[in-house]
Amino acid sequence: MSINNVKNSPSIINPNANQTSEATKPDRINTKKGANAYAKANQPPSLRDAANVQISQRAKELSMAKKIAEETPDIREEKVAQFKDKINNGEYKVDAEKVADAILRETFKDEIAKEPETVLS
Repeated sequence: MSINNVKNSPSIINPNANQTSEATKPDRINTKKGANAYAKANQPPSLRDAANVQISQRAKELSMAKKIAEETPDIREEKVAQFKDKINNGEYKVDAEKVADAILRETFKDEIAKEPETVLS
């Protein structure tokens, strides 16, 4: 690791470097190890580490559901053809009561969703 415009002078590493005794000389091996450890700890993840990700089970399920939805056609042509045939042959009968019930049920759901306190009180 190098720092621009700063030299590895003894006075920076050890402020007591002007003394010449062996006991006060900086331990360069330990300084290098410390600097290397600091550099490794502060580096961004390596490419290998960045490529090693784990996807949760929920994310896998969502991905699969999205893929299925994208592959499913918006209009099911076979169903449309069946209903067209039934209508053309006079075989398709609509139960008006069921249709009215469904409309009312959906309307109530919408109203409850808007203001649950008002509708339920």
